[in-house]
Amino acid sequence: MNRGVASYHHIMRKIMESNQWTFAAFANAPQLYPADSVYILLKINEDDAIEVPKAYPFSGEWGRCNMEYISLEDNYSIPKVLDMIYLSIIEHVYYGLEIDLPVVELSKIWATSTAENKFTNILIGMAPYGGVAIWAHSSKKQILINWVKGEIISVDLEDYLPMSSDLSIADLCNHYINNDNLVASNLKENGLPAKDLFDNYMKQFSYRYFPIFENWDETEVEWQKYKEDELSPEFEYIEEALFDGTFDKLHDGGLLKYHNAGKPKKLAIKWHIKKAEYAAYFWFEDEQICFIFERFYGAHPETKTDFIIRIDAENRKYELALFRQGLQEPQIIPEDAYQLIVFKNKFEDYRSENYNQERGAWIW
Repeated sequence: MNRGVASYHHIMRKIMESNQWTFAAFANAPQLYPADSVYILLKINEDDAIEVPKAYPFSGEWGRCNMEYISLEDNYSIPKVLDMIYLSIIEHVYYGLEIDLPVVELSKIWATSTAENKFTNILIGMAPYGGVAIWAHSSKKQILINWVKGEIISVDLEDYLPMSSDLSIADLCNHYINNDNLVASNLKENGLPAKDLFDNYMKQFSYRYFPIFENWDETEVEWQKYKEDELSPEFEYIEEALFDGTFDKLHDGGLLKYHNAGKPKKLAIKWHIKKAEYAAYFWFEDEQICFIFERFYGAHPETKTDFIIRIDAENRKYELALFRQGLQEPQIIPEDAYQLIVFKNKFEDYRSENYNQERGAWIW
């Protein structure tokens, strides 16, 4: 039996042996596009459900929680249904959604939990225009389970806010908006977001990270391989945070294999040369990297692609590119599409000309 088949049977055996798991549930909405929930229920059966507690309102980095419910003593069966109603504050619109959850997929994910990486949380993301994301969360990895759309519904404010039934939906939304300077100024300057903004964020592509350590020859303006008698740098690991709200800090080599993922938002790469330790941190500009990915993949997001990361730390030369079978040369990602800072033995060694991140931004 090969390793993949053995691993599959091990996971399925764990699923069959246990119908009870530790679950927590929390919710999230984008910082500039806050949401309020009427209710969010993860239904286990007709009588039992895990309820996501409220926040006033939900707002923060997409894919991160701003309120959490944890009950480590309670074990639950895998929830079967997501039932929710939420208010998209900038639109003044309620959305409703009731869908079956992928029980088998969630069971498999929870069965892969280890002491080092334990899945305990389901995160529900609420975006404008009815977009709802469902993520499985551990401290080191977040996986996108589904991206679905709710429908516009009517909600009686007397039922929703019985103590303030004289309020209108406009009053309620404007109260939230006017109490958040970032939301208010963004709405005034830019209006509502494009309807496909979060659809683009949540789109998945097939690629792997492909770090390459080479020498940059400034005279020949080309990359050259290390010679046999030269000591090549040694790669340690890569971490990612993506625009679809997922992240991976497992260091298990999975990011170096072809996999479906969103577009990169932040990358961290570590390597060493002899006793010198290096760490590089990339931040990507959302509109540009979205455009680059859409143009490169076209109508075929399933095309297997190498996300090349070329590194010559000694000459402080770094280059990103996309490559797929059939191309003669990799497509270079323009330097203005990302910011970069590099540390050598924990001291700054290089920063890109456009770098403007806050101090300590590389700690994530």
